Amino acid sequence: MSSTQTVWVDLTLCTGCEACVAACPVGAIALVEGKARVNEEMCTGCGACVSACPADAIHPVVQGELIPAPARPAPTIYRPSPLAETAGAAVVATSVGLLAKAGGALARALGRWLTRPPTVSREPMADASAPAAARSNTGRGRRARHRRRGRR
Repeated sequence: MSSTQTVWVDLTLCTGCEACVAACPVGAIALVEGKARVNEEMCTGCGACVSACPADAIHPVVQGELIPAPARPAPTIYRPSPLAETAGAAVVATSVGLLAKAGGALARALGRWLTRPPTVSREPMADASAPAAARSNTGRGRRARHRRRGRR
């Protein structure tokens, strides 16, 4: 191993058994608060502590060559044409006009419905289970009904 390579300790796996401290030939590892710590200035990167650790908490630092990422093309910016801008405004204006007309027609229909006279029947409701002859007014027909209502 080269002198530029060092090791690092996974503190979540380290049990503080001191096996790495005894295995390090240069004394670059010490226990701090029950966990192994590596003095990188003293470490020669020999790897003796890596093989000595029973908890597999010490790992060599792998150094590699950085490869730059390929350049990404700049995103295209959407710019609508002047025709699209004016067409959009025309659609909005037309939609608003149509909504106003529809709202007015709805208001007129609602007003007619609310102001119409109520339809009240002067005769009691016929029982739906009764025969059709019993449900008719008097059985005399349309002329009699019209006379009773004031029509000819």
